[in-house]
Amino acid sequence: MAKNFTGEGKQSTFGRNLMNYVASKLPYSGFEAIDTTHESNPKFKHFENKGVRRPEVLAKYSISQSNEFNNEGVGMVDAAGKFSEMMYANVQKNKHARINDYRVMAAFAEIADALDEICDEIINKDDNGDIVKISFDKAFEEDLSFDDKQQLIEEYKKYINYFELERKGWGYFRDILIEGEVYFEHIIHSKHADKGVLGVVRVPTELIDPIYNNIQNLLIKGYLYRKPILDPNKPNKSEDNFDYIPLNENQVVYFDSGIWNETKNVRLPFIENARRAYRQLSLIEDAILIYRMVRAPERLVFNVDVGNMAPPKAEQYLRKLMSQYWSTKTFDASQGDIVNKFNPQSMLDAFWFAKRQGQEGTSVTQLAGGANLGELTDLMYFVKKLYKALKVPVNRLSEESALQDPKSMLREELKFAKFVVRIQQHFATSLKQGFITHLKMTKLWESLEIKETDLAFDFNPPSNYYELREAQKLGLKLENYSNLSQNELISKTYCQKKYLGWDDHAILANRQYLRVDKELEWELAQITSMGPNWREQVAASAEATAGADGGDMGGDMGGDMGGGMDLGAGGPPAFSGGPAATGLEGAPPDEAAAPPESAEPALEAPAEGAPPATEAPA
Repeated sequence: MAKNFTGEGKQSTFGRNLMNYVASKLPYSGFEAIDTTHESNPKFKHFENKGVRRPEVLAKYSISQSNEFNNEGVGMVDAAGKFSEMMYANVQKNKHARINDYRVMAAFAEIADALDEICDEIINKDDNGDIVKISFDKAFEEDLSFDDKQQLIEEYKKYINYFELERKGWGYFRDILIEGEVYFEHIIHSKHADKGVLGVVRVPTELIDPIYNNIQNLLIKGYLYRKPILDPNKPNKSEDNFDYIPLNENQVVYFDSGIWNETKNVRLPFIENARRAYRQLSLIEDAILIYRMVRAPERLVFNVDVGNMAPPKAEQYLRKLMSQYWSTKTFDASQGDIVNKFNPQSMLDAFWFAKRQGQEGTSVTQLAGGANLGELTDLMYFVKKLYKALKVPVNRLSEESALQDPKSMLREELKFAKFVVRIQQHFATSLKQGFITHLKMTKLWESLEIKETDLAFDFNPPSNYYELREAQKLGLKLENYSNLSQNELISKTYCQKKYLGWDDHAILANRQYLRVDKELEWELAQITSMGPNWREQVAASAEATAGADGGDMGGDMGGDMGGGMDLGAGGPPAFSGGPAATGLEGAPPDEAAAPPESAEPALEAPAEGAPPATEAPA
């Protein structure tokens, strides 16, 4: 058994055996294998066992994925070389050309607009200015002290800031959609590895590939970086050969599109879904343009009277006229004279036909250009097909969106928002794995006894995602409530609890608001009829009425009917100090706090399966 790297001070033969394996496979040949990993990647050992181990452990005990090589650690290679038969390096000779092809696709106007729409929805800042947030498992957070939690949050913010998501995150996601993969290298200090990750550096996608050790290509055991060899005479250009450097699986943060090809050995970008539509659209655009240029010009039809000329002589006569028509007189500065100059455009502008004696004389008519030149239905079909392949709602990029059904538009927006959330979650998973590597290197992982399920990374959802979803849910609730509340056999209060989801406090608060609204309507009606000083007018009228009636009816009766009388419908109601409380802030309304016995009974949920208690009317 070859050497196995298990800790500091021991060399790993992972690099040498990887090179020997890759050297025996095409397209890699003709280079010498590196003896040890330490020579090409001296920081390899610091990342050993510093990442997520759960997938590898699950594969070890799995029936479908387990094999005799899944239990081997990185660098533990069988002397017979059987490990090389199972290890798969996802290296492609034409990867650079394939990525360039996708970049050309992304420059297409419609695809570029669609990608911009997707990336604009992915990066969203909350009220605190955060783009991605960390959350903890409830039980883990309860056991975590305040100082430990703050330290963990500080390490998280430090690690996330390395990626500069606010300034560069838009470009990262766009590269994932176009290239299918994005790689970052963890930068550490060899003498101070316990400080954790000190920064990240972007690695060109076309120069690095993941290495798998199982048939399903699910367990990444490392990465192979092809470092270009620079020509000393031409430092700006590299030769057509590379240094092959193995990287530890925890030394790289790997973001991918999550899409495989049909043989599941190549990661494909998202825009691969639109390749066919892109080709078709570009071809139909060229065809339409050629048709417009050829068929659009109006042409002339010359019907020349040749009388009784013999056919050869008639043809000669026509050629003479055509030659005169194709030539235009112009001044030649080199000759200093007027010359006949050939005009090739006139050849496409006219048709010549001979007519015999007895018909009309020579005539010139106009031939109309191509019909339906402004018809673009076929073109718009492929445009919509392209947008559908990119999962972008057509109403965002089409001028005809105003004519669509609002419900259909809302459904398309919700589908698009869910697609964006899936991309965010896939990116957040890789961020979490990189952060776990940072925590293990700083020893916080062991000291705080953190598990992989105790942490979760979440991007802020699209800005209009929750608004659209809540609007759709509220619309359905209101529709059900409106339909059922019109039924005389169903209580409106019951519909509010059942179909609107209101609790007792919300129902009572709504009633209090209705009273306040009616009081305001009554006050506005008084202002409209009597003016802004309606209160003084009502008070003066009440005093005058009391004084006129109280003179003959005695002091006691006059006292009872004086200024303190109840004006009923003619007097102002007793207004409260402000709007009713909703229960969210401040004290609850009086009715909700202690409803009077003479008023409505308290709203209490009846027992399961039993009708609410009712009292017989008096």
